[in-house]
Amino acid sequence: MGRSNEPSAKDGVAKHRIVGISFDHMHMGDLLRAVAAHGDVEIAGIYDPDRAKMAQAIANFSIPDSRVFTDLETCLKQSGADLAIVCSATGAHAETVARVAPHGMHVLVEKPFAADVADARRMIAAMAPTGHRLAVNWPAAWSPGHNTAKRLVDDGTI
Repeated sequence: MGRSNEPSAKDGVAKHRIVGISFDHMHMGDLLRAVAAHGDVEIAGIYDPDRAKMAQAIANFSIPDSRVFTDLETCLKQSGADLAIVCSATGAHAETVARVAPHGMHVLVEKPFAADVADARRMIAAMAPTGHRLAVNWPAAWSPGHNTAKRLVDDGTI
């Protein structure tokens, strides 16, 4: 069944709101580009303690000042996001996820997932009681070529 009657960002109402947390990893720009290109998704906010790190994203995606934050708690409280994309330094992933978890959103963490097993367990434990998903960004999984190859293997073609 189609979803044509559901609101989209193009109609002025987004189905999903995404917040970008930290610009320490270069993939934040790529991930925000995917968000901006999706019809049912909008950039609800971006955060980094250093506003200069966000300048290119602000310009590229016309993000208004009301959605640009240098304080994480303010960002999490005001953005109304459904999903947080975390691109902090790997060593900060556990702390970032622990701070995001209580705000009721799914979390996508840039690879590598965690600095060590203890941090990975801390992240999983922080998200467990929330009922929200915690995932790692693995762009190869979304590559059209990889998906075609998998389909051809699954179909028995190769």
